[in-house]
Amino acid sequence: MKILPLTKEHFPEVAAIYQEGLDTGIATFETEVPGWETWNQKFLPVCRYVALANERVIGWCALSATSKRYVYRGVVEDTIYISEAARGQGLGRKLLEYLVRESEKEGFWTLQAAIFPQNKISIQLHEKCGFRIIGTREKVAKRDGIWHDNVLMERRSKKINYMKNILVLCTGNSCRSQMAHGYLNQIAGDKANIYSAGIETHGLNPGAVAIMKEDGIDITGHTSNHVDEYQGIAWDFIITVCDHANENCPFIPAPNAQRLHHNFFDPSKVEGTDEEKHTAFEKARNEIKDYCASFSEEFL
Repeated sequence: MKILPLTKEHFPEVAAIYQEGLDTGIATFETEVPGWETWNQKFLPVCRYVALANERVIGWCALSATSKRYVYRGVVEDTIYISEAARGQGLGRKLLEYLVRESEKEGFWTLQAAIFPQNKISIQLHEKCGFRIIGTREKVAKRDGIWHDNVLMERRSKKINYMKNILVLCTGNSCRSQMAHGYLNQIAGDKANIYSAGIETHGLNPGAVAIMKEDGIDITGHTSNHVDEYQGIAWDFIITVCDHANENCPFIPAPNAQRLHHNFFDPSKVEGTDEEKHTAFEKARNEIKDYCASFSEEFL
């Protein structure tokens, strides 16, 4: 199989495959194959491809805009059809994966698909290519006089205009999470948005502020925030830095977040001379610094 840009010359074969899809009754709400002019206007001029075997079209794919608004310029809907004779050979996955890669080169950051729930093969194909189910539109439209649902799926590119959201969590958002926040801010740059919070709020610990300043990082502008203040953010990573927060953290609805835990000892609990306290903060800071560097190397 080889994949080439779809042109007008391919359209007779593309239309025949489209008709095979229409005949299943579960591929689309359309009931008639459009002519070239209508088809050409419906789909974007980029990312149109045919799959060829022995110089015959065995599948095709294309993208259509989901909105005319500029802010949604990177959000498109995919369409993919494989000929009846070529189904079940893994060609659909190769073609869709190719479409995904090419769409990222064009700057599209989200691909959407709306699929009949009966079309389990198409749902499974999209899941294999990184799409997730985000919901179902109930009785969204009629086909042949019958109301049908549509399963909504989407794939968010991790390459295009994507900054990861990272939450660092501890008990009081006072010391350890604040130090991790400072280091991740410095290391991540434009790769991630960094937030820190606590299951309580204790204010900034002066010892944490001072020990970070010794390493050239100013966290005096940080605030002590409660985790509930960040509801609605789509987290990519949630990092707990103490056992208490890990064991008592309230439910954070973040189905796509990777959750990591490392229990750093709390230097604010150390009693003794100023030198002993300084040593404790320095030890915690250096451990947190090493952890943040390792995290960034692995995940960012």
